[in-house]
Amino acid sequence: MYDAPFYKRPWFYIAGWLAILLVMYGWQIFRMGGIQAGLLDIFIDLVCIFPVLLLLWIAFFAQFVLPVHTFRDRQKIFSRLLTDLFGGHGPALFIENGVIKEHSGERLKNGPGVLWLDSASAAVTRSAVAIRQTIGPGVHFMESGEFIAGTVDLHIQSQLVGPRESDKPFDPKTDAMSDEEFHQVQDRRKQVSALTRDGIEVLPNISVSFRVDTGFPTEGQPGSRFGYRTGVTKRAKENEAKDKEAIRKAILGEGINPNIQPDSPRHRVAWNQLPAALAVDVWREYVAKFTLDELFAPDQVVPPPPVQPPQPTEEEIDLLSQPLQVGAGRERMQDSMTVMLREINKSMDRMIKWLEGMNKENKNQKPMPVASAPQHPGKSEPQKKTALQVINEMIKARLTQAEVGILDDHGVRGEGTIPCSEFRLLQERGLKVRDAGVIGLHLNPQIEETIIKRWSATWLTNARVEKEQIERKRSIIESAGQEEAIRQYAEWLGNDLVKKKPMGVKETLKTLLMSTRTIIFRKDQLRKLMPDGQEELEEIIKWIEADGS
Repeated sequence: MYDAPFYKRPWFYIAGWLAILLVMYGWQIFRMGGIQAGLLDIFIDLVCIFPVLLLLWIAFFAQFVLPVHTFRDRQKIFSRLLTDLFGGHGPALFIENGVIKEHSGERLKNGPGVLWLDSASAAVTRSAVAIRQTIGPGVHFMESGEFIAGTVDLHIQSQLVGPRESDKPFDPKTDAMSDEEFHQVQDRRKQVSALTRDGIEVLPNISVSFRVDTGFPTEGQPGSRFGYRTGVTKRAKENEAKDKEAIRKAILGEGINPNIQPDSPRHRVAWNQLPAALAVDVWREYVAKFTLDELFAPDQVVPPPPVQPPQPTEEEIDLLSQPLQVGAGRERMQDSMTVMLREINKSMDRMIKWLEGMNKENKNQKPMPVASAPQHPGKSEPQKKTALQVINEMIKARLTQAEVGILDDHGVRGEGTIPCSEFRLLQERGLKVRDAGVIGLHLNPQIEETIIKRWSATWLTNARVEKEQIERKRSIIESAGQEEAIRQYAEWLGNDLVKKKPMGVKETLKTLLMSTRTIIFRKDQLRKLMPDGQEELEEIIKWIEADGS
């Protein structure tokens, strides 16, 4: 670290200015006749005037030391400057992105101190026997015997566990690798190692994105944009209390891993290590339900997600939960009633539209033949996915939802749901997972070579099977499209017959031909597919009008 020269250090400035002031004061005393002649003046200066001026200067500069706004906070700054004057001050700490910035030994001081947290930090303080306060961004004061229990970073956190790209976890130790490097590689292997149902070891890279479960202030409201709400209204104070509770849970919920040796750095599970540890546990649970081949074969039938009703926004909840503010005049009351009724109408309108959509879906769900109409995959039809895709979805669901579907020991979906203990644990720890999943797999090189050889031997057969499946699906879709086209064509002709009500076979045939000509004329696609169709229809119609009887 760069060491500044002595003449640029703070103590040199203080000592230098004190020496200059003492020289000037001594010269003034000498002009007044010396120490004996000015003894009374010296006593008054040192005992009365100097302390008063010192207090006034400290009180003045206390207004600008820290960014505070209330008179009470300025009083606390003044008292701590006085305490610092006599050497009894406590810690003065700055916390940036959840990391404490301090001078050596600053945190161990016992006197009254001050904390300054940036907009992305929060902390919890404690005494020797109790938790004292939960604090967010801004300037805060600590009393004597109060220390920091823990800090959190309000940014979105990302954690990646598993082997590194350069690791070769299945290779034995080489002479070029030190014992420490080999143990680190094997340690990363053990963090995520899991066995498939047929006993094959699979090493994933698992990525988790999460944050402390605090809320974000709405536009124009006070608070931190990284997720900490403040304010003076009742609702704002309730939101701030919720954010403080989430921060308190995250910091005080830190624990240990009993399966790890106490001297290992992974023995202590910090607040930002829990989501990845839970994701690894879920990965091991689900990968044991599938064989290695099933991980990559698209044979898993996944039902479509259930339709979720529209949820009211936070602004609407706040508006509907707030009491009406009735003033002296009736205009304020009328305005409040108008706004509330408008928001209620919006919510009811969304609910009605959702219910109408559900009714239409229920009416349209009639038993139909296989080739009745083309289906839209992903909307109401189950999809087929690989087991690895299913595991990815289940990892995220177990960390973000209260309940998930059931998978038995062979990966077969059952009926009903089970509660997610991981989601409940994260809620109890004040954390919220945004995304989680497997982003890469590592296999034993011998296993990979066997898979490649087997794929090379069977790729032609698999390609033929896939081609037959595609042709079969194409045939089904074409048949369904033809039947749908015939049905629509018959419906259009029937509507014209009902409207025009022709008499006799000749008029009926003429009406059908005229309707067909109109359909071809109006449909661009039909005109392209039937370039000569209109001319032939014209000739048939002329023949019928002439002597087609």
